[in-house]
Amino acid sequence: MAFPKIGIFAFATLAAISAAQAGISGSIVDESGAPIHNAAVTVRTLPKLIANARTLTNDKGAFSLNNAKKGQSIVVRKAGFLPETLSVIPGKKNYGNITLKRDPIENRIDSIMAKMTLDDMIAQMTQAKAPAVKCGNSICGSALEGGGAYTADFYTNAWKQKIPVIYGKDNVHGVADVNNATIFPHNIGLGATRDSALVRKIGQAVAEEMWAAHIDLNFAPAITVPQDERWGRVYEGFGETTELAVDLGAAFVRGQQGDNNDAEWRVITTLKHFIGDGATDNGYDRGNATMTDKVLRQKYLPPYEAGVEQGALSVMASFNQVNGIHQHVDSAKITGILKTELAFDGYVIADWEGIESSTTPGAAGDYSPGLVTGISSKDAIKNAINAGLDMAMVPQSAESFVKSMKELVASGAISEERVKDACRRILRAKIRAGRIDNPSGPAAYVGVTKNIGSAEHRQLAREAVQKSLVILKDKKVLPLKTTDKVFVTGTHANNTGLQCGAWTQGWQGTMENVPGATSIQAGFDEVANGARVASAEEAKTIVYVIGEVPYAEWFGDYRGDDFNNKIITKKARTDMSFNSTDSDIAQIKEWQKAGHKVTVVLITGRPLPITSLINVADAFVVAWLPGSEGAGVADVLFGKVKPTGKLPHTWPKDAKQIPINVGDGKKGLYPYGFGLTY
Repeated sequence: MAFPKIGIFAFATLAAISAAQAGISGSIVDESGAPIHNAAVTVRTLPKLIANARTLTNDKGAFSLNNAKKGQSIVVRKAGFLPETLSVIPGKKNYGNITLKRDPIENRIDSIMAKMTLDDMIAQMTQAKAPAVKCGNSICGSALEGGGAYTADFYTNAWKQKIPVIYGKDNVHGVADVNNATIFPHNIGLGATRDSALVRKIGQAVAEEMWAAHIDLNFAPAITVPQDERWGRVYEGFGETTELAVDLGAAFVRGQQGDNNDAEWRVITTLKHFIGDGATDNGYDRGNATMTDKVLRQKYLPPYEAGVEQGALSVMASFNQVNGIHQHVDSAKITGILKTELAFDGYVIADWEGIESSTTPGAAGDYSPGLVTGISSKDAIKNAINAGLDMAMVPQSAESFVKSMKELVASGAISEERVKDACRRILRAKIRAGRIDNPSGPAAYVGVTKNIGSAEHRQLAREAVQKSLVILKDKKVLPLKTTDKVFVTGTHANNTGLQCGAWTQGWQGTMENVPGATSIQAGFDEVANGARVASAEEAKTIVYVIGEVPYAEWFGDYRGDDFNNKIITKKARTDMSFNSTDSDIAQIKEWQKAGHKVTVVLITGRPLPITSLINVADAFVVAWLPGSEGAGVADVLFGKVKPTGKLPHTWPKDAKQIPINVGDGKKGLYPYGFGLTY
């Protein structure tokens, strides 16, 4: 009898399968003794989140795995059942019947759904744009607002509904659309810290500030594995390796939801974007990712497995295609891999109007204010929902979606069972997040405005900045002395909007100062009061703070012919261009000619092929997108804290090397993991 072998997730750090490993078999049954088809059976070395091997049960509930050894565990999962864990017993090959018990949470869902009409269930599947809570003839399951929008009193109506309407925002590095919030470094900076305990604390801090702002659904973390520096979303990922996304993505989920959703402050987290968004050809946002199934499973899938094992309640589908198939309509991956192989039992949500996006794969949309498509085509809805999408993010077409869903169910194009399954998954997430039992949210955190930008959270963000800085070059300039005369200048020296990056006070970020944030220049005054002088002529050392302007999604893509020595700038919100670093190089040389040492601090969302700029500097520090706590930069430059940051990406020597990643045989200017200290 043949059994499906789903493969082995293996990192370079995992040992090869040893001869001591034995084949095991058994059957998975429910409490009545009936076989369970497509139960996910894994062999794991707990507490690691990644399976050593996995398979699915056949239609008779039977399974067989070749790789198991002493010290490992057999873990069985299936949506609707409590997971079962058994220790591998040396010499035991057949484990007989393994019984899965129905999860008691399903009884609660049954009682809720027994009182729901089809209209109610379709409404639960609908995520409208706040402040709407009505979807068709019932109450929406969720509502959202995009970057820059925030309705402080939305909860007053949303949370009093019989089934609370959850409110979603992209709090990817803090509740950054709320004034005076703590804004943490973007994920690329957290990747440079290599500190999962720190990331967990950040997840909790963000959750606490979300509750203070009455937000209970977070579209984070991004667990992409970016492979091409031309992509405009590199900074959203923790780095170029699978290990970083596994370790830090799961840590963020733990921080937001606790262990097994046991944190009092828990919110609903969303793993995104499933799958392959960081792998697109030429780094084009929303483009096609050409890859083998082996590469997908070994490089891009493990972060999702880790997040699912950690208890993430939601997964967001991606705009990109994988081998030509748009990821909002890819049933083989959404239902086949995510829901079946990984046994994910939460809900899968679309990205912003992502269902309709599937009709024009590869096309970048227009999210500008006032644009309303108003349409979600029937074919797109049918394909997406049948592929396994559970919640439609339709801020511009909620009415159209609800109407079309009712017609598609009436015609049989979408089954009522598929609707019930989607609704069950959404209710399961809401119950686990405490949204049904406690619609008003945890009293210790809800509306506690002192948590927004609290001293404790700001200190945590400052620590993250300290640990994220990567020193690429130092010709005995650093650390600076507090008795030195230092001129701090450059476009990014005294502008907190630029240092925070996108998804801050707006989708594309802001060129203005961010309320409550400390600039890098102000941080110098705080750390070494009196060291900063007003002009280059007075200074011994010049700290030149320059870099990229904020950008989000495809607006940050580089699609030109020569990326060498270019940095993205803009005149308006989405008026982007890539300009040469020649003027910066000339300025540095002029200062050096006058006898000054020049330390460049680069604000950037990705490694850049700017070798000429790096070569001319006396010291070169990468600060990534540090967020609101700019004093963390001065802490490191003055030696108050030793630099420990390590590159989360290989740094390219030349644009022709891009894409360049660890293990591909290319030698960059600086290798993955590089970082000086003192």
